[in-house]
Amino acid sequence: MTPPTSLPVPLMEAYKPSPALASCITDIWVWEIPSALVRSDGGTLTLLPDGHPTMCFVYGDPLTASDGRRSFTTRSAVCGFQARPVQVSCDGHAAGITVRFRPWSLARFFPPSLEEAAERRIDCRDLFARSAVEDLESQLFELPTSLARVRQVERFLLGLLRAREGDRLVERTVMHLCSGKHDMSVAQMAREFGATERTLERRFRCAIGVPPKLFARVMRLQAALTAPEPPERWSEFALHCGYYDQSHLNREAKAIFGASPSTMLKPPGSQIAQGLQNLARETALSTKIFR
Repeated sequence: MTPPTSLPVPLMEAYKPSPALASCITDIWVWEIPSALVRSDGGTLTLLPDGHPTMCFVYGDPLTASDGRRSFTTRSAVCGFQARPVQVSCDGHAAGITVRFRPWSLARFFPPSLEEAAERRIDCRDLFARSAVEDLESQLFELPTSLARVRQVERFLLGLLRAREGDRLVERTVMHLCSGKHDMSVAQMAREFGATERTLERRFRCAIGVPPKLFARVMRLQAALTAPEPPERWSEFALHCGYYDQSHLNREAKAIFGASPSTMLKPPGSQIAQGLQNLARETALSTKIFR
């Protein structure tokens, strides 16, 4: 009897950015998933919003991403702030590098406002010099190691860097909203940081792509649903996470993530999703991935 054929193992590695980019980028992920594993594993991942914009440089087959309203098929792409789950799939060999930016930092590499990138995946060929993007993809395919690919991507990003610093007002607001404190309104934060509410809203939309209130909703829910295991008492858990009650948490989870909190806290159901979830855990990112 012929022994069963074992599936190839995916490559999933995380790198910290070089010092020149550390103020803008949290981590750089390298991933390669052979087509046989893509087919056996179902081929589709659901990525939940986590507040981190990304650039994805693909040197394998194209990716297709859908948020339930629109579908995008691209190679290298910029993904701005997301407020709904995104299903990502590939019909062949999936290989690429994902650069995860700090929430306020993509604006340092991107044309004037991030509002046009929110809830979208924009092909890098539509934003940057087409020849430069295609040259980078070819180089990534030919380079022999993950580290060499990461360094090549960093050189590309350093060539795009437009501003020496990010918007400090937006950065302070994001850090406050991610700190777990939910006792200040946008108007109160604006006064605390020496700005008007209108100024804070305008600059936040420009640097992040969405209003502070929507950003806060997504970050609070992501923080709640990256708990290590389901809580024994959901009512107490909801209050601890800043919700009025369990019903409030349930409504937010279904409105933003499209599923109940208990579903979100289940372990990923596929090998690829589990691998990416472990990568997120290793890099201490509040990111939930499931299928």
